[in-house]
Amino acid sequence: MTHFLAAVCVVGFFLHGITKSTLRHSEFQLEGDYLLGGLFDIHYVSSPPFQNRPEAIDCSREIFILPNYRRFQLMRFTVEEINNSTTLLPNITLGYELFDHCSDTRSFPEIFKLISVNGFIQPWSEPSKNLSKVIALIGAFTSTQSLSVAPFFMVDHIPMVSYGSSVSVFSEKHKYPSFLRTVHPNQDTIDVIVMILQHFNWHWVAFLNSDNDFGIDGLEMFIKRIKSTDICLAYAKALSENMDHSLIFKQIEEQKINVIVVFAPKIYAEAVIRTAVQLNINNKVWVADDGWSLNKKLPKMAGIRNIGTVLGVAQPVVTIPGFDDFIHFTEGQALKADAEQQTLCNQVCNCRNLTARDVVAADPSFSFPVYSAVHAVARALHNILKCEPGRCNNTISVQPCMTNILVSAEEKTPHNMMLTPPYFTIMC
Repeated sequence: MTHFLAAVCVVGFFLHGITKSTLRHSEFQLEGDYLLGGLFDIHYVSSPPFQNRPEAIDCSREIFILPNYRRFQLMRFTVEEINNSTTLLPNITLGYELFDHCSDTRSFPEIFKLISVNGFIQPWSEPSKNLSKVIALIGAFTSTQSLSVAPFFMVDHIPMVSYGSSVSVFSEKHKYPSFLRTVHPNQDTIDVIVMILQHFNWHWVAFLNSDNDFGIDGLEMFIKRIKSTDICLAYAKALSENMDHSLIFKQIEEQKINVIVVFAPKIYAEAVIRTAVQLNINNKVWVADDGWSLNKKLPKMAGIRNIGTVLGVAQPVVTIPGFDDFIHFTEGQALKADAEQQTLCNQVCNCRNLTARDVVAADPSFSFPVYSAVHAVARALHNILKCEPGRCNNTISVQPCMTNILVSAEEKTPHNMMLTPPYFTIMC
């Protein structure tokens, strides 16, 4: 523990030097009365290299993921919408500090930046003293990312509102007291998948899951759920990157399995389906989880129609008024921001060839959860500041743990869209 605290303090001195630099125009930063943190894996590290010592990573050099960039832009849009509202936080502005969180294990400088106080990180003796300016974190997206990041925010009960982390352990509030999410846990998704299998009387199935926290939790939930049913798990296999999928399909064919559940992120699922097409796997039933059920790349793949029928569970896709206009209006700003000097690593997109049309047309999965997460925090702050028509009481001292008092399920957004985040109360 002593070594850990010493390392954190060293990083604190490093951050202190960075924060003195002048903030320039950037998509990743916005000043405001209250600050939100945001983690979006705009890029993806496919194969982390072996290292003899811990090193940060330059995410902009990695694989670009368009749907995740879309979610990043959606948070920016939502904050702007709230700042322009005359009813929600009327005389208060929200700011943000966003980061490209492309690695589960090497993207920690941004975490230290978010929880630092005046550029330093120290184990304060009084939890309410010298708190970070961040009142809540939006993110992370994947379950593994959130599991890695959460302990840093749970210490001071800084709310983490994830828009994609669904593993079951986050429901254990004694472990994750200030963790919330605007997506269903894996248990709910598995329940729906089992209902689909039972509805069509499919009893002999294969289950392919990603070899990470999300996929392993999904497999465990599936095995528990089918114990009291007639469904038989004839084959199960964990998927890893760059693996040979041909052996999987050989074993599935030997078992005469026609129904395949793929419970994995889109990158894993795309690799499996691509191999199925190449091997001319025909007339199967594929059941997708919400991570790839609305994938826009797969329907365009040559030969995709031969693999059979694809059914899936999906997060609700809600059209968010004004978002398309926002993207077209800010299209040129991304290029200008990229040319500016970044103030901290992983705050640059490096996506100069991207058009507004590309962003608008990208996979809309998990868009509304991002929108809901930002609105939930804003409405909590609205209540804390005792906002009335036209004004809020900005003399009230806001501590991060106070924003765990979230909106109820009956609350609606300015566009009459229902917000349904989990909510609870923690006393500071």
